[in-house]
Amino acid sequence: MPTLRRDPSALFLFGSSLSLLSGCATDPSASPRATVTPTAPSFISRGLEPSSVPAKWWHLYRDPALDALVEEALTNNRNLREAAAHLLEARAILRQVGGQRLPQAVTSADAGGGSTLQDQIAGAYKDSDHIRTGSRFGVGVEVAWEADLFGRLAASVKASRSNVDVARAEEDGVRVLVAAEVTRHWLRACGYSHRISVALRSLTLVGQGREMAERLRAAGAGLPVDVARADTLVAEARAAIPPLEAGRAEALAELAVLTGHPPTEVPAAAAACTHLPTIDAPIPVGDGVALLRRRPDVRAADRRLAGTTARIGIATADLYPRISLGANIASSSATPGDLVARNNIIWRIGPLLSWSFPNISVARARIAQARAREIGALAQFDATILTALKDVNQAGEEYEAALRRREALRVAAGRSAEAARLSRLGRAAGSATALEALDAERANVGAQAALATADSDVAATQVVLFKALGGGWENAPTIILPAPVRASPSTSTPRFFDE
Repeated sequence: MPTLRRDPSALFLFGSSLSLLSGCATDPSASPRATVTPTAPSFISRGLEPSSVPAKWWHLYRDPALDALVEEALTNNRNLREAAAHLLEARAILRQVGGQRLPQAVTSADAGGGSTLQDQIAGAYKDSDHIRTGSRFGVGVEVAWEADLFGRLAASVKASRSNVDVARAEEDGVRVLVAAEVTRHWLRACGYSHRISVALRSLTLVGQGREMAERLRAAGAGLPVDVARADTLVAEARAAIPPLEAGRAEALAELAVLTGHPPTEVPAAAAACTHLPTIDAPIPVGDGVALLRRRPDVRAADRRLAGTTARIGIATADLYPRISLGANIASSSATPGDLVARNNIIWRIGPLLSWSFPNISVARARIAQARAREIGALAQFDATILTALKDVNQAGEEYEAALRRREALRVAAGRSAEAARLSRLGRAAGSATALEALDAERANVGAQAALATADSDVAATQVVLFKALGGGWENAPTIILPAPVRASPSTSTPRFFDE
């Protein structure tokens, strides 16, 4: 049996060289810090307050049917399923990259006819032109383990782990979007139902005004022009209803799709909602640091930055030799029974070195590229932080403005309703003209419709604010992933269209 010869001085020099090279590695150990200082969102105390944002913020509307619909969407939404699949893929890639740190083994076996290198050596040894040919059988095993002396594999694992964190943050971002969209369209559907009821009441009022104008004309106390004006008001009130009904149908269809159903399978609870839920207490917005920790897009940008930093380590490791410890054993013989014969077995064990030296310009160019990508990722991280702070501040200002506008319209609607009532009484008593009564009714119809629209606007700005605050992904239910159902092998038509 051959023996492996070792030269102690050579091994010492080899190990010393690797230690020196390892000490020269200059890859960064941590990602750079953001250049942006988080600030607390600006707020006006009447509508917002700096308390902690609840995870399930939609519970603030105190509507169990809405809560149930959001939970259903968070388990059954198709965009969430896609994001969950991306996370599974990222985790599988991490396992693949991590497996490279373990010994890699390759087993081979072959059979055929011809000659081998051993046959040619035997012919040359015998000084013969005859080289044996015929049946040949071979088996072999090769094992290699890369000694990660310069951190290439560790950096690869770190980069892949960052990709998993990015995928997880993006999944949470879809959760935030789904929760916000379900709540938004629920409020839209309820708001449209409320506005339709207001429009129907307005139609009833102007219809009563038209009947009064007709009675007065028939009694000789009114003019035909008063009836024509009343007819115009009735037609305008009737024309305002179809767009509201279309908006309600659109919101209900959106809710169906968000919960993973066809648009015709409208959620019954949403279709039955006629009262717009409201939040009476000031909305909690928290502080700037908590906001950045909560926003999934900020977390994703942070982990992308960490991934680019890890890739600098991968590129830096290419400056140095790639050292692997390898071993293989193989056998080739004319018959399967002779595969275990000593003379037919070859083997090797020892270090394997791969090094692009002395030309390391390509490796340095890769390092420069990786560092440039890190600078770009840092800029993206900073921009994401600024965008998050801007979103909250703008959403808070818009919400405060919507509150003030609704309050003003509520006062106007109350006074308009009182004016219309007094005009009807005055017209019946003869102290007001038909034109004055119709003008008062028209003003009341517009004021009530404007107030109903303002209520919906307040609800819409609330959802925008909560979405900007980034809540809704915490303690979320598990996403239901389906088992793929394959189409028939005999046809290329998608299974959905199979009959």
